[in-house]
Amino acid sequence: MADKVISADGHMDLFYLPENTFTSRVPARLRERVPRVLPMDGKPTWVGDGAVMGGHAAWMGRGQMSTHRAKRMLEAGWEPSHPPDPKLRLADLDLDGIEAEVIYGIRFVEDSIKDPEIIDATYKAYNDFIAEFCSYNPKRFIGIGNIPASSAEAASGEIQRIGKHGLRLRGAKVEWFNGPQPIWHSMWEPMWKAAEENDVALSFHIGVGHGTTTCGPTTVEEKLKGNFPRVSRATHQAVVAMQADECLVAILLCGALERHRGLKVVMAESHIGWIPYVLERLDVKYKEGAYEDLISTLPSELFARQMWATFQDDRVGALLAEEYGTESFCWASDYPHSDGIFPDSQSFIRDTMAQLDENVKRKLTFSNAVRLYNLDWLV
Repeated sequence: MADKVISADGHMDLFYLPENTFTSRVPARLRERVPRVLPMDGKPTWVGDGAVMGGHAAWMGRGQMSTHRAKRMLEAGWEPSHPPDPKLRLADLDLDGIEAEVIYGIRFVEDSIKDPEIIDATYKAYNDFIAEFCSYNPKRFIGIGNIPASSAEAASGEIQRIGKHGLRLRGAKVEWFNGPQPIWHSMWEPMWKAAEENDVALSFHIGVGHGTTTCGPTTVEEKLKGNFPRVSRATHQAVVAMQADECLVAILLCGALERHRGLKVVMAESHIGWIPYVLERLDVKYKEGAYEDLISTLPSELFARQMWATFQDDRVGALLAEEYGTESFCWASDYPHSDGIFPDSQSFIRDTMAQLDENVKRKLTFSNAVRLYNLDWLV
């Protein structure tokens, strides 16, 4: 690989995990409540605390997809057995020309499981699993842990367990849309503090529905069955990345980045084309004095200093990167999702960034991720 490329957003979905991922890592009394595989309608299915979560070894928890991306993945020989097998996953990275990959964990658990104890046990088990998985090749696999959104105390406790003094995971994802309060609320202060002190970059990944849009699936059942109107699905796919706007602005204005200058925050799979507009508008209002009771630093400066955002195929955002996100935007493949670009990452990079200066292109595809996660061994 002449020009090293890091994918800043890949996934290890529940659907592809080994059946015993959770049951083998929790106390006996919780084994029938954490996610496990049971036969349902003749198919192996993930069930967590009584809730159906999706099919085992099934593409995104459902049957075979028929989209353009799905066809390309099948042509490349991809199968659901690849993501949880380190050898097969590395082979896919090589096929796609990827030096290293940031791996996000199971999503939407808190849509299905509501008991905080079971959520905590599920996330602890997953975090132990992904730490073990990444140890197969820690220079190419960068694991992102899961932390509970049920309380800031629970989140901070797991951050401490997985951070630099524990499992040494370099990031953690919190499903803020399942939290008891908005992300700007003062209740989250223990989480911000723990992330800074333990060198854990906090990620806020886009969601699917969750009340953040009026289109797309609003329940797990709808999402798995796909039984919602075609126009709703298409609309959701087009706008879902931009639903990170409120989260991004709330983090900038709540003061957490000023109180914790070592805190790193990632907007994952948010894409980037809309971010320059938001930053420009924030800066205008800041200069008018609209935020003088909230923050004392220009919002765009806070973003450049402590925030990152990932994108797959956002040519508009890439063209604006030199002015608005040279140090903050990170390219990603979104492997193995159907909205991703595997196995065509190299052509997408060429097409999306053809007009960029080579130095800026290297930052977006490599250096920014190295700085975000302290991946000095890859330089």
